[in-house]
Amino acid sequence: MKRRSFVLITLFLSLFMTSANIFAQEGRNVSEYNLQGALGMKGYDPVSYWPEGGSEAMAGDSSITLNYEGVTYRFTSTENRELFLNEPEKYESTYGGWCAWGMANGSKIEINPEIYTIAGKRIHFFIARRAKRNFDRDIPKYEQKADVNWKRFSGEEARN
Repeated sequence: MKRRSFVLITLFLSLFMTSANIFAQEGRNVSEYNLQGALGMKGYDPVSYWPEGGSEAMAGDSSITLNYEGVTYRFTSTENRELFLNEPEKYESTYGGWCAWGMANGSKIEINPEIYTIAGKRIHFFIARRAKRNFDRDIPKYEQKADVNWKRFSGEEARN
């Protein structure tokens, strides 16, 4: 009887965790994200770009990670990981980690994680400084175009 109860409880917990994971990922299409395996942002710490994380692009530590809804992030510190957990929508890159200038022009283009623009609560990455300069000339215009293209590629609304 004890073994049967244990098996039933284990089965219930397994089903619960699976359904919770499916629910958490609803609306995300990580198959369209710019990932290396499951690794996002080329292994850079998503919090490091922001003032509370040091305002500097920094590669994360492979021993300080977090899988958030199908994307693995690396962090420079456990404090940055906690900040991310408290507000992931702020720290995740816009357009699934693709170049914002490319997305504004309807293409998924790789990024250099050290070339970026923070616009309000969004962080945009670019392949090159020229792409950044082009995008930065009229951020609202190019964000609007990129938002439409990201929705077309992924089915997701762009992060705000």
